[in-house]
Amino acid sequence: MFRSVASFILLVSFMALAPEYLKAQELNSITVAKTIMPLQRLLEGSVEAVSKATVSAQTSGVVDQVMVEVGDHVPAGSVILTLVGIDQKESLNQTKASLSEAGAQRKAQTQQYERVKALYAKKLLSKADYDAAIASYNSAKARFTSAHAALNRARQQVSYTEIKAVYSGVVSGRHVEVGEAVQPGMALLSGFDPHYLRVYADLPQSIAAIIREKPLVNVVLDNGSTVLPLKVFFFPVADAATGTVRMRLNLPAAENGLYPGKLVKVAVQTGEKARLLVPASSVVYRSEVAGVYVLGASGEGVLPQLRQVRVGSHFAHQVEVLSGLMVGEAIATDPIAAGILTVTASIEEVR
Repeated sequence: MFRSVASFILLVSFMALAPEYLKAQELNSITVAKTIMPLQRLLEGSVEAVSKATVSAQTSGVVDQVMVEVGDHVPAGSVILTLVGIDQKESLNQTKASLSEAGAQRKAQTQQYERVKALYAKKLLSKADYDAAIASYNSAKARFTSAHAALNRARQQVSYTEIKAVYSGVVSGRHVEVGEAVQPGMALLSGFDPHYLRVYADLPQSIAAIIREKPLVNVVLDNGSTVLPLKVFFFPVADAATGTVRMRLNLPAAENGLYPGKLVKVAVQTGEKARLLVPASSVVYRSEVAGVYVLGASGEGVLPQLRQVRVGSHFAHQVEVLSGLMVGEAIATDPIAAGILTVTASIEEVR
């Protein structure tokens, strides 16, 4: 009983407000027509980083410090890991001493060579003594050059104890812990540049043959938006096991929430199709049944009629009508106003 009273009060209120509502908002309509839309096929794609690397040890040592963690943003050139470089530093000190010794010997042999050269020019020294002085001088120079090269190698080995980021990016993997002994070639840290990504997708050969000449491809994000690739590449061979052709899409640098390993949808346009589209706001739903208010062709005096339709895919703010409407029919764009008008007219007839 209380529900009936409430419904009656709501109906009376609705009757009182209906004329003002319709007066304030006229019943707008559109004529249904078909629109040429792209015919797309959705494929699975995988995101990959263009620039990715695993930093490896180039000298032996023990991990001293790890300055970064997985997920950290690292600028290019910053130190991300250090090794205890006692052996490398001792070797550097030894090569410095060897270079000093070789330099002193070269200086002494240079002076000796100049004296022998002067005596030989005055015919006061034999040719054998002169040749021996030249040999000693050249040996001293070679030992100095060798010691200088050894110093450069030792400095390089010391520099290997500080691992630096090759480029700015995000740390994606940590393979060692503090105190762990490492050898040359052992993986230390992994990372990638999040600003330059690409997507791989495998196409059936029939589709690849259609779009190879004019690829119309978009990457569909989780929020429904699309990303237009900068360039599309097709691999020149097909996979014998799956019969597919791999496609690579280079994406523009943007903050779109993508990361390596993420699965995305790749929309490939294979043709065009005429679709009957209506505004999504013009469709009303009653449980699982969809309908639109169709206006009569005779114009004024004909009330909108609610007609059941079967809807298909959604395109932005429009929805495809698969059946229930014909091209050229007019529908109300505001189903609320159309419903009020229909109910009001029915009540007036009862009165």
